[in-house]
Amino acid sequence: MRHKKFKKVQFDNKKKVFHLEYTSGLKIECPYSALGIQGKVTQAAPDNEVGGHSFYFVLNNGKKDFVPFDQPLHIVQHPEYVRRHTLYEVTKQLNQFIEREKVSKRELARRLGTSLSQLARLLDTTNYKKELSRLIELAAMLNYEFKWTFKKAA
Repeated sequence: MRHKKFKKVQFDNKKKVFHLEYTSGLKIECPYSALGIQGKVTQAAPDNEVGGHSFYFVLNNGKKDFVPFDQPLHIVQHPEYVRRHTLYEVTKQLNQFIEREKVSKRELARRLGTSLSQLARLLDTTNYKKELSRLIELAAMLNYEFKWTFKKAA
C-alpha cells in the first residue's frame, strides 16, 4: 500500500475533523467522532518515533493518543484499502477452509492447473497481486459458495 506514512496532520476543532496528508500525496478528512474523540484537540502531528506510520493528538485534558496509518483509510473506506482488506480476509478464510477440509496443497494445485509455488502466492495473505476470481474458483473447488454482501459504510 502506498499510503503508509503521514506527511502532514492538521486539526479543525470547529468542524471536528483531522486533515491528513500522506507522503503519497493522498489527502483525506477523518472525523473526530470516528476516532471516539469528544474533547478539543490542542496538538496533532505525525509520530516521528515510528517514522510517520501513525499520528498523535493531544486533547485539552492532556490525554495523548495515537492513530495508525490505516485506521483513517478504513474509516473513509478508501478504495485501495478496501480492496486489500477484502483480499486479505478472503485469503485468510480460504486458508482456514483448506485446513478444515484436510486437502493437500499438491492436490489443490493440480485441480487449479497451476504450480505449488503459484498456489502458495495465491494463499499468501500479504500478496495483493492476485485476482479475487481465482480465490472464488478455489473456494468452489473446496465446495464453498462465495457470497458477497454490501452494507452502508458508517
